[in-house]
Amino acid sequence: MKLLLAIILGGAFGFVLHRIGATNPTRLIDMLRLSDLKLEKVILFSIGTTMITLFTINTLFPGAVHFSVRAAYWGVFVGGLIFGLGFALSALCPGTGVAALGEGRKDAVFYVLGGLVGTFLLALSWEWLAQTALFQLVIDGTPKPVLAEGVVVRGHELPALIHLPGWLTALIFGGALIALAFVLPRKLRDK
Repeated sequence: MKLLLAIILGGAFGFVLHRIGATNPTRLIDMLRLSDLKLEKVILFSIGTTMITLFTINTLFPGAVHFSVRAAYWGVFVGGLIFGLGFALSALCPGTGVAALGEGRKDAVFYVLGGLVGTFLLALSWEWLAQTALFQLVIDGTPKPVLAEGVVVRGHELPALIHLPGWLTALIFGGALIALAFVLPRKLRDK
């Protein structure tokens, strides 16, 4: 049943990505160049709406949503740089890459295969990488403050920067993202 649900939700997500143009390389390059902000507006609206929805569900039904907060370490930043470079070069990210593969785009075949090979190599080298400096916490390994209360990483609750309940923090920041989606101009620069 879980596999069927994953296939249905994944297919629906891919369909939405296709419909909003997120699988179109020209539109993605225009997004990265800030010459067409339609996708940015959709992304901001989606993140804000999801943030508010998940925290509302979790407040009404405690434990219904599993939040997994990861610690910051150098590997996250290096991985982010590699991801960003790959996104800029291919005009694809994991979600749009699989959706583009579903459309039958040949470049997406290489993108998805590269992602699978990279994942396989990471799995093979995980034990070694976990011992390197790239996978240590960024600043001296001590817990760092996070935005909302109740965040637990590696068994330790992290101090909060804002002493508000998670649902209220989500409402404030989610609402700000939704508002930003509406006030953001159509483009910041010409092509």
